[in-house]
Amino acid sequence: MTRITAKLRILATTDLHMNLTGFDYAFDAPSSTAGLAGLATMVAAARDEARSQGRATVLLDNGDFLQGTALADWQSTSGTASTHPIIRAFNTMGYDAIGLGNHDLDYGARYLADVIGQLDAPVISTNLSGGAIAGVRPHAVLKTGTDTSQGAAPLTLGILSALPQETAIWNASQLPTGARIQDPLVSLATAAKKLRKDGAGLVIALAHMGISPSDGQKITGNSGAAALAQVPDIDVVIAGHTHQRYPLAPVTCTGPVTASPIVMPGNGASDLGVIDLDLVQTSGGWHIEKYTSRLWPNAGTLKPDPAIIDRTIPAHQATRAYLAEPVAEIGCDLHSYFGMVRPTDTLALAARSKAIEVKQGLAGSGYDHLPILATATTRTVGEKSGPTNYIHIPQGPVLRRHLANFAPATNRICALRITGAMLRDWLEHSARVYNQLSPDTPDQQLRDERNPSFIFDTIYGLDYIIDPSRPVGERITSLMHAGAAVTADQQFIIATNHFRAAGGGGYTDLNLPAPLFQSDLTPVQAIVQALQSDGFTDWMHITPWQLNCGGTFKAVFESSPNAARCFSQIGALCPEILGHTETGFDRIQITL
Repeated sequence: MTRITAKLRILATTDLHMNLTGFDYAFDAPSSTAGLAGLATMVAAARDEARSQGRATVLLDNGDFLQGTALADWQSTSGTASTHPIIRAFNTMGYDAIGLGNHDLDYGARYLADVIGQLDAPVISTNLSGGAIAGVRPHAVLKTGTDTSQGAAPLTLGILSALPQETAIWNASQLPTGARIQDPLVSLATAAKKLRKDGAGLVIALAHMGISPSDGQKITGNSGAAALAQVPDIDVVIAGHTHQRYPLAPVTCTGPVTASPIVMPGNGASDLGVIDLDLVQTSGGWHIEKYTSRLWPNAGTLKPDPAIIDRTIPAHQATRAYLAEPVAEIGCDLHSYFGMVRPTDTLALAARSKAIEVKQGLAGSGYDHLPILATATTRTVGEKSGPTNYIHIPQGPVLRRHLANFAPATNRICALRITGAMLRDWLEHSARVYNQLSPDTPDQQLRDERNPSFIFDTIYGLDYIIDPSRPVGERITSLMHAGAAVTADQQFIIATNHFRAAGGGGYTDLNLPAPLFQSDLTPVQAIVQALQSDGFTDWMHITPWQLNCGGTFKAVFESSPNAARCFSQIGALCPEILGHTETGFDRIQITL
């Protein structure tokens, strides 16, 4: 039998979150990476290299491209003309297909449909019910135009895309009436089989889901991509959603290839995913004989593509001008340097914004007699984004840009009626962010890095103690409201956001009730309202929780080098700088 071979390079991006040029709008300064403009330079180089190797190329995006920066928020209020920077960038770079992510729905279905209508590449979501959003296709078929060694016909690629099934809950208010998010495993397996039958030589799944191991038969946004990689008719998986980088080192496999190659190119344009395939055609169709999967990091020294910069300038300049507007005045600095070791003033502001909106929204509803609690999610506390990833608003005028990092997603404020038992479960889940500490153990890390900071909520309106020396699930050792212990059947209204209410951040096991109210304000609009209201300064002196192990326990956490000047705020924890990390954090020891 004649052996026909072909070579293909798949280039992939994911979770760009409108990071077009690497600009940090909160600090009004360039950041350490060049954003999509840097990736555009890499894509051009990758295409040139592939061409020299006789490889065809396809460029794919795996969703969450439309939301995530102050530029995106500003653009969402300014229409979707052809000057929209993400439209101009994608069309300039020549993307071949684009999958939907859950955050692409955040500005509403009509806005998304307008964007899709101006993109040159097909936009795909296989498990979103057909016709729910204008222009979204269930699949795409691409011809690579590759020249094979034996002169075979061009390779036909079938492209599928999957949203996390939880999108139906997270984005319930943005999805059109009647829209359904189907089981991604069932939906894509069926579609892949049909594409094969219709002549697709290779099927690629844009899985806007993570690659964590699944919990039994339960496929979630964190684990779905790994499950799709096991589907027989799916040959390649592009993962995303969880903002991880995979593989950390190049992976090469020489046939027979039994598992689909996977790549997950980080987030915020941190990486370009590259999968090189060597293919062979037999009577049974095309097969992967060899593959290499790897990431090309978007290094800070990379020269950004001037064409992408040029297409971004008008919106970029307008966004900076908008963010320079003052919205309030404060009498002291607000910062998030100690967000993992004590409630901070930034958390108080976030909680206050929710409490005000919920109180107004429930006025006259019949729930006025129930006490209102308010959550504030811990984020912008360094971590993988580095020692500049903190909120710091200096005393004086508060500019719009100072609020840019408070709410990276447009999660709307909502109100739930919950019991004391649910409240305790909520706090226990939050307390997973800490390692279990031991007495007399030097240099032990306070944070359990397996759990991201955004699962940690402070709940204002309560007084409680977190004991990290106890096992997970048993760490809330005191839980009080209005001077009395909270009982299991006690009723509360909790002001939170729709992402958390829908179980986002691993809160699905709480079986939370449907919201009683959901605000139309964006998170930033609500924060501006709180800053301009009376009573905010009273909240700044509230400390709902404290860390207390009931003895002398020492632990280490990392924070900004700027945190030392504020040590008086955590004086009771006896802070001491032990040194510095390679990434620029201070290592701070505290005593609990």
